[in-house]
Amino acid sequence: MRRFPAGTHLSILLLVLVTTGCATKAGWQYVPNAARPAGAQVPLVVAVERFQDERGTSNSRYFWLCIIPLVPYCSSSYSQPENANGFLTEAAYNFRPSDDLAEATTIELRQTGMFKDVFVTNRSSDPSAQLTVRGTIDSTQWDGSKYSYLLGPYGSLLWVFGLPIGSAENNLRIKLDLVERATGQPLWSTDINQNYSITEGLYYNYAADFAYPQMYRTGMEAAVASLEGYVSQQPPAFWQRIASESGLVLPSR
Repeated sequence: MRRFPAGTHLSILLLVLVTTGCATKAGWQYVPNAARPAGAQVPLVVAVERFQDERGTSNSRYFWLCIIPLVPYCSSSYSQPENANGFLTEAAYNFRPSDDLAEATTIELRQTGMFKDVFVTNRSSDPSAQLTVRGTIDSTQWDGSKYSYLLGPYGSLLWVFGLPIGSAENNLRIKLDLVERATGQPLWSTDINQNYSITEGLYYNYAADFAYPQMYRTGMEAAVASLEGYVSQQPPAFWQRIASESGLVLPSR
């Protein structure tokens, strides 16, 4: 039986440890809040426009510094994580912010029955709707730190014994506006600002680099409640006026 030098076994183990942290590709998977019919209904149609992307463009990756001995940790920071490669325990993140967030918003609003219909549109001020929801993406920031414990490439050996691989933080900041399509007048607005942080190890919280869908779900729960409150406060004549300015005749009550 052929025997390998001890150094060879160590090298193989290190290779497995290093590649484990970047072998998979995560992606946006949205699960909406439980459907809860709204107490107020408006017989108008809402078009949700593709979200406007106002994020920064800086993506900085410095995880490679962990191969240098006496460096305790290394970090990376991504303003646009879908355009980055190499996270804490994932290789990449499949995310289309403008599309995915608009579609998630549509699902959340449609299932409440608050409006006659809600749909995603590629058009600005879609004439098929009397109301428009516009979203602005201010941040999907991802920051991560990987721990090498001053041991350079050998620091990953400590991961096997339960020490953390590193930590990750997400920030999601979105602005939502409800706009009267015919006049362009803003009617309602809210901000979603959610944060997430996690410490990951080989045996706990592994592959938990991202929580953008969960954060948006939490933010949308409060946003929908706020919108429902606004809708319920408006008299029927208010919606009649918006309908008539859009060329829609609502049945009289």
